[in-house]
Amino acid sequence: MFKKLGVSLIHFGKIVECCEGDIYTIDKDHCFAVEGKTSIDKLSVLISGRIRVTVNGEFLHYIYPFQFLDSPEWDSLRPSEEGIFQVTLRADNRSRYVAWRRKKLYLLFAQHRYIAKIFALLVRNDIAEKLFSLNDKAFDIRGFRYDLRPRTLELESTTPLENFRMSDSLNYSTSPLPSSVPSVAGDLNATSCQDWEQSHHLLFHLANLSLGLGFLIPTTIALHMIVLRLLLMTGCSLFIAWATLYRCTLDVMVWNVVFLLVNFMHFFFLLYKRRPIKIDRELKSLYKRMFEPLHVREALFQRLTGQFCTIQTLKKGQVYAAEDKTSVDERLSILLKGKMKVSYRGHFLHNIYTNAFIDSPEFRSTQMNRGERFQVTITAEENCKLLCWSRERLTYFLDSESFLNEVFRYLIGKDITNKLYSLNDPTLSDKAVKKMDRQPSLCSQLSMMQMRNSMASTSDTDDVLNQILRGGSTGSSLPVTSDRA
Repeated sequence: MFKKLGVSLIHFGKIVECCEGDIYTIDKDHCFAVEGKTSIDKLSVLISGRIRVTVNGEFLHYIYPFQFLDSPEWDSLRPSEEGIFQVTLRADNRSRYVAWRRKKLYLLFAQHRYIAKIFALLVRNDIAEKLFSLNDKAFDIRGFRYDLRPRTLELESTTPLENFRMSDSLNYSTSPLPSSVPSVAGDLNATSCQDWEQSHHLLFHLANLSLGLGFLIPTTIALHMIVLRLLLMTGCSLFIAWATLYRCTLDVMVWNVVFLLVNFMHFFFLLYKRRPIKIDRELKSLYKRMFEPLHVREALFQRLTGQFCTIQTLKKGQVYAAEDKTSVDERLSILLKGKMKVSYRGHFLHNIYTNAFIDSPEFRSTQMNRGERFQVTITAEENCKLLCWSRERLTYFLDSESFLNEVFRYLIGKDITNKLYSLNDPTLSDKAVKKMDRQPSLCSQLSMMQMRNSMASTSDTDDVLNQILRGGSTGSSLPVTSDRA
C-alpha cells in the first residue's frame, strides 16, 4: 500500500509506531463490528483473510487483504464526533488486521502533513472502490439501475497476500590452518612490529577525515548523496597529492585517480538530475496542488504533461460531454481554470472546480469495459481551460511508470470520493473542496454508510436517484456529538 506511493521507510516506521505494531486476529464467523452496537474509534487495514459486510442481514460486499475495514465510517466523522457502525463486518475465514486509534492517528497527522496526505489518498480511494463494488445493488422495483455517474464496473482483482518467512540460518564451518602456515608462538618476531614508523603527512590524515565525514552524513539530509560525493572526491584528491608529493607511490596515486573519476561522474549525474525543470505557468498550480505533495519530481511531471497531452479551452456554455452521446474512451481531463457543471437528465448534480478531474468516474468504470458513453452532461459555466490526455497513450505511459501509475490510481479514487460527497451538498465552494483535500477525515455529512443502507434496504431503493439528485442528507447519518464527554 505505502511503497507503491513512494513512502520512505522513515515515514512508514512512524506509521507502524503509531499502531504500536500490533496485529489482531478474527476467527471465522466472528465479528469485527456489529450493526448498531460497535463504536467507531479506530481505522483498520485487513492483512489476510476476507470480511463480509452486511446490513440488516443482507450481503453488501467483501473486504479483501490490504483494504481498509472501516474507511467509510472513519471518513464520515469529525475528530470531535462519535458514531457507531451501521453495518456488520463478519470474518469469512481466519483474518488478521492492524488498527490505529483515532486520537493517536490524528496526532500523527498534525505532526506530519505528508502522512496525512497519503492517508487521505488511501482512504478516499478505498471508499471509491467500495462504492463501485455496491454498483449492482442500486436497483429499483422496476429493474432500473441507478449509478452515480458511470455504468457497471468489474472489481479490480486484489493482490493476494504474500507470505514472507525468514531465510535459513547461515552455517559457519571452520577448517584447520594448513601446516605450512607458521604459528604465532613459533616465531614472534615474524608477525609483530619491532619499530613503528613516524606518522604520515597531514594530507594523509585530512584525506581519511574527509572520507570519514562523508560516510557519517545522515540520509535524512536532502542533498546527502551530493555532499557524500563531494567529500569522497576531496578525500581522493588529498590521497593523490599525498601519494605524489610525499610517498612517490604510483599504485596509490593511480587507484585514487580512478576513484576520483568515478565519483566525479556520479556527482555530475546527481547535479544533472537536480537541475531546475521549467514547468509551464499554466501547469505550475496543478503540480503544486496535486503532484508535488506526493513527491512526484518535476522531471517526471514534465514527461507526463509534455508529450501526449494538450491544453484545450471551452467557452461559457460549451459542452464537454453530452449524455448518452459522447464516448468515454477518448480522453482523461483535469480542469486547470474555470468551473464546470455536471447534470443528469436536466437535474443538477455538482460542480467541478480547478485542479480536479473532469471524468474520473468514467475513466475508472471503463478500464475493463470499452465502448461506454457518458451518463451525464458536463457543461462549462465559465471560460475554462483543460489539460487533456489521450486515454490510450496515457495508459501505455503509466504502464511503464509504476510509481506514477499508483499515484494516478489513488488521485482518481480520491477525486471520485470527493464527487460523491459533493453530490450530497452541491453548493460546496472551491474553498470547501480545498479544505476537504487538506483534512483527510473532515468531509461532508453524507457518508458511505448512508449509501450502503439506501442500496440494501428494499424500502429505500425507489428513492436512491431522487436522494442523489436532491443532494439532501437522509435520516440515517451516524455522527453523534460527544456531549457526554
